[in-house]
Amino acid sequence: MAYSGNESNATHFAITTVNVPDRLDLRDMDDRKHMEDDNRERSFDAAAFRTWLPRLLLIGLISGLAFVLFELIDTWHTALSAPQLSQRLSNTLGVPVRVESSQLIFFPKPQLVMRKVNVNEMAVLDTISVNVSTKHIAQYFQGHGWNWGEAVVGASSLTLAQCQQMANLIPHLDAALPSSLASLRIEHLEIPDQNLFPGAWDVSIARVIGKGFLTAAFIQHSKTGSLQIQFTPSVNPALIDFELEARNWVLPFGPTFAIEEAVASGQLSLDHVELHQFSLGGPFGAVRGQISASLDKGWTIDGAAQTEGIDLDALIRQMTPPAGDASKQDTPSVMQGTASFDGKFSGHGNSLEEAIGATVFQAPVHVRSPVLNGINLGFAATHPGANESVTGGSTRFSTLEAQIDAHADQVTFRDIRAHAGALAAFGQVSVAPSHALSGLLHVDLGATRVLAPIRVGVHGTIIRPEFGH
Repeated sequence: MAYSGNESNATHFAITTVNVPDRLDLRDMDDRKHMEDDNRERSFDAAAFRTWLPRLLLIGLISGLAFVLFELIDTWHTALSAPQLSQRLSNTLGVPVRVESSQLIFFPKPQLVMRKVNVNEMAVLDTISVNVSTKHIAQYFQGHGWNWGEAVVGASSLTLAQCQQMANLIPHLDAALPSSLASLRIEHLEIPDQNLFPGAWDVSIARVIGKGFLTAAFIQHSKTGSLQIQFTPSVNPALIDFELEARNWVLPFGPTFAIEEAVASGQLSLDHVELHQFSLGGPFGAVRGQISASLDKGWTIDGAAQTEGIDLDALIRQMTPPAGDASKQDTPSVMQGTASFDGKFSGHGNSLEEAIGATVFQAPVHVRSPVLNGINLGFAATHPGANESVTGGSTRFSTLEAQIDAHADQVTFRDIRAHAGALAAFGQVSVAPSHALSGLLHVDLGATRVLAPIRVGVHGTIIRPEFGH
């Protein structure tokens, strides 16, 4: 019995000594697992980084755009709001300016739009759009403030008085607008109370570095030419300096055909217009002069014009360009030679347009190497009964003098005195706006022939003259 008990105890002791180390190993394994998990959590996981990096970048981009949007909205609500813009423009221009509304838009292109801009209670501009390029936006975020490209005024209608008052504000625009704004344009300007240059104008006010906005250019275009008038504020605020330049343009006064080149400079106000000098030129030569119009119980026009040499044939061809028939282009016009004159303008009317329409230019005309085409006056004088029609041939004179009276509806050459040896021609010829000729010439051979003077009627046109007894 004792033996059996000892054996049993021994067996139990052996089992106990085996089980204790096993529990310790399990605990160590568990501790090691926790340590490995902790190390794994602390270590860099490249796969997870690659997964989350795009998401983080997207979140950052959205946050940046939200910040940019907030900055733009904040800027619009402060510096670009209608009250702030009104105050700034009023302070710099020196006259009350009221902007009804303003809006900063980005599509289809970035621009600041101001609506119903009332300037000094004298003119209301429907819209003013200030364009912004991507470069200007980048400069803003670099800390340089807002920079603008070009200001564009929408279609407008202004009277002459409003245009003059707006022109007087041009010198103040330099302080009123950002330094980066290079130009101001009016896309479609109509001036309803002037009829000399009807139609719409494209207006451009350019900025000169260091000098500001000094000039405003008014430009009209036709199918064949262009007209540009450049205005500059004068030292006297009641006057505006201007320069005019036209190419292939029919002027509202003077010749009724397109002038190849016309230039003029002068000053104007509400009651005075003065062209200090003007020049009309082309293949025929050039005419220079000066003219003024003043308002005093009606408009009065005075002036002068002179030329040293006008090619009459070239002038007539300029007035009546060929219709396309090549055979007619070589046909000589009614008169050839080089004319010179020095005359005066005079006119009067209740309005400037009426005064211009009533203006008359008068001058003595001298023609060198004159040739009358379409008739041989010597033959007509020596054969008075040969034929009722004496059209054909030409007459070369040694001298030709006349007095010109140029009206808006007719040009008359009166007191014509032409000589070709013993032959003398006297009379008067008129040219209508349609270029039709009408008049009468008296031809006398003097004492060399025992023949009575004859009368020759002048008809046809300046490019196709006709003559008859």
